[in-house]
Amino acid sequence: MSIFDINFKNLEFNLKQCGSDWFASQCHGLICARLSVLGPNSLELCLSQIFEHSKKQSQEFNQSQEEIRGLFDATWAKLDARQSDFDLLLPVEESSIKEQTIALSQWCDGFLHGIVTGKNPKELKSLFSKEPISIIIKDMVELTRATVSSSDDGDEELGYFIEIREYLRTCTQLVYEELTDFRDSVNKIKSN
Repeated sequence: MSIFDINFKNLEFNLKQCGSDWFASQCHGLICARLSVLGPNSLELCLSQIFEHSKKQSQEFNQSQEEIRGLFDATWAKLDARQSDFDLLLPVEESSIKEQTIALSQWCDGFLHGIVTGKNPKELKSLFSKEPISIIIKDMVELTRATVSSSDDGDEELGYFIEIREYLRTCTQLVYEELTDFRDSVNKIKSN
């Protein structure tokens, strides 16, 4: 069960209906990366990326924006509290392993997009090239290619999925921690 008060399928539907190019899990990956790099000042940047090609005058657009804002705030609270109850926004556990794996791959895509787009000063690029962040980025690149054959819904595949999800959950928290000084320096400059 998700720790977020967001209905994954509703968000996915609303994003599609309003013309966004983003999937729900991909949005959450983007949000996690932007929060790691820029902190809570990154909300408008996330919204502009997610809704860049959207039909702005629709009920689905308004609903999606409200849900993304809520997801952003909840994610920020979980990451900033540095508690172990942070999790990835993925389909409910009753979904097939294939659906969950596709969403996990999309989540990684969103995270990578959030890490590499925007202004990346030398200091940030240097942090990305050092361990553990460099290893995490390489792993996420590989996970964007993750697939499952339609016949793979067994206990073994579920076990692999749970391990990968836990790894990504932990990696997200680690990236957030590793970028604390950078994030604080950026936010200090913006406040002056």
